[in-house]
Amino acid sequence: MRLISAVLALALPASGAAAAEVIDIDVAEAHGCALYDDGAVWCWGDFPGTELELPFSAWPVDGLPAAKTIATGRFGACAVDHGGDLWCWGFDLQRSLRNDDFTMTLEPFRIDGLPRVKAVDLGFVHYCAISIAGEVWCWGDNPCGELGCGDREPRVDPTRVLYVLGARAVSAGVNNTCVVLWSGQLSCWGSDNPTMVGKPFIYESSEPLLFDMDAAGPFRTVSNGRNFACGILTSGEVTCFGSNIMGQIGTEEPRLGEGWSGIGEVDGITKAEDLDTSYFNACAVQGGKVICWGAPLFTPVEVGEMAQLPKEVPGIEGATRVALGPVFGCAVTGGRVMCWGTAELFGSPLIKGMTPNQAAPVPGLP
Repeated sequence: MRLISAVLALALPASGAAAAEVIDIDVAEAHGCALYDDGAVWCWGDFPGTELELPFSAWPVDGLPAAKTIATGRFGACAVDHGGDLWCWGFDLQRSLRNDDFTMTLEPFRIDGLPRVKAVDLGFVHYCAISIAGEVWCWGDNPCGELGCGDREPRVDPTRVLYVLGARAVSAGVNNTCVVLWSGQLSCWGSDNPTMVGKPFIYESSEPLLFDMDAAGPFRTVSNGRNFACGILTSGEVTCFGSNIMGQIGTEEPRLGEGWSGIGEVDGITKAEDLDTSYFNACAVQGGKVICWGAPLFTPVEVGEMAQLPKEVPGIEGATRVALGPVFGCAVTGGRVMCWGTAELFGSPLIKGMTPNQAAPVPGLP
């Protein structure tokens, strides 16, 4: 009997053993991914490379080493493993450019030509990663100088961004990129450059430009939308800058600039814990609540409302992380990933029960 008990003790999980918990999420057009504290990554939605079957359910990313950070983009997702290698799945940009083809795969592939990295972000059709040493490396499409290489030529292989050292956070937008330096200063490049407040939206710089620290800062993190960006300051406030045509700055009275473009602190947010932006929207986590502003694509609004000042997403408590795509958002809350918005697949909500006013859990996650 003792032998049988000993064998069962080895074969069965210990009573009360903690289940893996979600520690990070990211979403894009119609898909998203979640990172668990055991390094596992699960994804859901209309993911590039999948043959989607309904009813929809999340699935684990097989063949991926234990990850420590993730990012999703328009055509796929990437993860940094604990050894500093970068793995991606979905659209294989490098193979597609080399072979003049459009290659999709759900099998994670390692990105060659990089030093050891600690963070990554995916733009519209470009990628940027931060090395362990604080360098920034970018590759992909480059029509607006979003790679920061001093020209507008695409790069198949990762290329080091000029003049940037000591980066600690990166955000790749539609056709631009921003990084936060260890000093808390912000540097951006590409089109609609948010460091050039008051310039026309078509303004481009193929080399990094520094944000004026007298205007805002120091920053802790940054998130880059289509023609604006927002960052959490070390004080906990959220400052947004760039276009304000859809209320992206989050205040009726920008501190600097005019109504259509400027800089301002988001109304009512003084202790932000997390932040994300999409094309014309932004959301922050504060006190377990998710608060969103900007274009009313998936946030609860009144009929006919064209732009929205900060408003709490209903039904979400105890949130720790938030992520936005163009038409839906998700938050980590109570050990679950809850999503809300208008994203649909084949005429049905991306997630059953999800509406702009009602968050629903992602089915199939552990």
